Amino acid sequence: MKLSSQQRKHLESLAHHLEPIVRIGKQGLESKIILSVVEAFNTHELIKIKLLDSSPVEAAEAAKEICMAADAVLVRVIGRVIVLYKPFSDKPRKIELP
Repeated sequence: MKLSSQQRKHLESLAHHLEPIVRIGKQGLESKIILSVVEAFNTHELIKIKLLDSSPVEAAEAAKEICMAADAVLVRVIGRVIVLYKPFSDKPRKIELP
């Protein structure tokens, strides 16, 4: 799925008030972290992921790996915060894109 700049801006504005659902710490990007993200997409279409200062991985690198594993779309990487979007496939969508 490809997002237009207008859709990306809309999702960024919605994500601004969200708290990070997953935090990546000193253990780095383990399979259990990716599993947590996949499970989070069962209840959320838009999620934030925070990389702690002790995390050995870079945000852009982690975002790429998580997007591939979770079949999600990268909305934005801001510093050590990743915003991802994955529309519901089996439930009514909560987020309507412009």
